[in-house]
Amino acid sequence: MCEAKQPTPNWGRIMTTATATLSQLLTEAGSQWAPLARGEDTWEDSRNDAMADLLERYETCPEALLNFETSDWVNLDEPYTSDLIKRYERNTPDIKTLFDCWCDAIGATSTLEALEGQTIEDPEDMMAAMVNVAMTYAAQELIRELWPDR
Repeated sequence: MCEAKQPTPNWGRIMTTATATLSQLLTEAGSQWAPLARGEDTWEDSRNDAMADLLERYETCPEALLNFETSDWVNLDEPYTSDLIKRYERNTPDIKTLFDCWCDAIGATSTLEALEGQTIEDPEDMMAAMVNVAMTYAAQELIRELWPDR
């Protein structure tokens, strides 16, 4: 699940974001998330409700994902801690999957190591931080698949 397939280069064939939806761009890029973006439930590893929500939010404006190069989920999409906690409670396995992928990507061996530097005073702070990191990582993964030369 964490291993992103290298998309087959389609230089010159990928649609511009001005005329394409996120699902079209992901399909053209050969993304592992394309079936989920198209609403297909065909691949077990792509059944991630947290990622599905991200795909739905950016379906009509995929270029807005580029904001995740300089910001994070909490600043762009869900600024309230209560919403982050609700997302964690609704999608715990999916958030943990994305969070674990992020931990693998940065070489963290524990949740505490991965969240080092964040203010965590209680379990709810940890849930909110995990959601922020997981959703930001998911958006950045989509950026890497859609715009590999950035």
